[in-house]
Amino acid sequence: MLKKRPAKVSHRGIYLKDKELVDTDFKIGSHFKYIWDVKEKRLVIVPTEEKTRNTVSHLADGVTPVIDIRTKEAREAFQGCDLLEVEIYQNQIVVIGSVKSSDFAEGASLTSLLSSKQKKGQLIELTSYLKAKPKAVAILSQEELKQAVGGYPTHITIEEESTTSSNSLFDLLSWLKIPLAAASIFSGAGLMDIGFIQAKFDVIFALEMDPQAVKTYRHNIGDHIVEANICDYMKSLIPKVPLLFGGSPCKGFSNANRHSNFLDNPNNLLVREYIDTVQTVQPLVFCLENVPQLLSCGGGKFKKEIEHALSDYEITSGVVSATSVGGAPQVRDRAIFIGSKIGRISLPEPTLKSEEYPTVRDAFEGLHDGIANQKDISVSSSLTKERIHAVPPGGNVHDIPTEIRPKGVHSNQYKRLKWDEPSVTVVNPRKAMLLHPSEDRILSVRECARLQQVPDDFEFLGTLDALQQQVANAVPVGLAYRVAMKIKEAFLQFGLRNRPATAW
Repeated sequence: MLKKRPAKVSHRGIYLKDKELVDTDFKIGSHFKYIWDVKEKRLVIVPTEEKTRNTVSHLADGVTPVIDIRTKEAREAFQGCDLLEVEIYQNQIVVIGSVKSSDFAEGASLTSLLSSKQKKGQLIELTSYLKAKPKAVAILSQEELKQAVGGYPTHITIEEESTTSSNSLFDLLSWLKIPLAAASIFSGAGLMDIGFIQAKFDVIFALEMDPQAVKTYRHNIGDHIVEANICDYMKSLIPKVPLLFGGSPCKGFSNANRHSNFLDNPNNLLVREYIDTVQTVQPLVFCLENVPQLLSCGGGKFKKEIEHALSDYEITSGVVSATSVGGAPQVRDRAIFIGSKIGRISLPEPTLKSEEYPTVRDAFEGLHDGIANQKDISVSSSLTKERIHAVPPGGNVHDIPTEIRPKGVHSNQYKRLKWDEPSVTVVNPRKAMLLHPSEDRILSVRECARLQQVPDDFEFLGTLDALQQQVANAVPVGLAYRVAMKIKEAFLQFGLRNRPATAW
């Protein structure tokens, strides 16, 4: 998305003038088409190489592109709306009306209202609405269909309690279908899945071998998770979904690999299993999350091996900050690979400056013992408490007096957080002794979950050791969401580019 802004409702129609259009496919003099979804209060505008009556004009400056739609439908489409929201992309513009209604929250769209009712694999804009309400049938007159096929704009009318249907409508709107079904592997407790679900992907399959993580996943997300070791699981049983994502564990970064292939290292078996799964399922898009060293080790050789093994995909990769990109209240960098057969998909860009980063104080606001997993904390011995007490905010194990300091530990041990800064990377709080900013104890499971942007209604299940590991083995939800939205945008663009000609 290049720009998102509010706009006033106008009785004259739709009038858009944005300098950002210069950098899109809506160049001055180019043609465009559009389709109305009156019930959803939504208008989608796309460029076309065909010569239509709709041409991008310009202001007096001769530089700023202008899109001016003054038809009767344009004047009436957003009646009753309090505000319009304009989203500008490289090759589409979406205008959405916000309305007040007693049926749903102020400013919410009908799409968001119905999202919880959408069926698996059917996350579609308008057609999901039709399927969700059996008594609501779309009526498309022959004249409207003729206009649409002839290249002129049309509008769709939803009539309640009607028994008339039109197969032509579904042909006409088939381009709107966006394949948002997904499968998750190396799913853990499901924290990466949360981000994709928040982006409205429908995760219909998940695979994880840890029984306690599976229990947490099933309790919070759904029964579609399979408890199995991916090395033993028959990959042909994984659904043929458009999107496959996951974060395979990876340990083989030793310099001993410099004379051999990284993918041949037994420590990297699970990366190979991920690749084999992609080759079997053949999704349109895959997303692999891992540690940043995956990109740099061997002078980039490991990265090249992965790209070679999946050479039938256009692959984008890079290190992404969970803080600046995903708004996480912790410093955490992750390597992200996105492979695509529908056009190259870029990684999400940073949206926050360092002075805007959320802090530990922000993350812990409103915490109390009534929130799930807040009481899940390891009890320390008296010696450990004495060591903890010696560590100041921002300090670590080296601040502990030598006579009681543990031996053979790294500087990432006994790290005490600072209230007004983002947290250090969240790891297992017991193993690393990740300390509360002001209390002499390690972090609770819920405090770690807050730093990972996990909703408070998500409850971790299992032994305390398992809970601490589950919350550590995760991608911050905000980062997963931003990556998911880039992929979702690509699916939408692919659907628009490959819509049938009769859709207009």
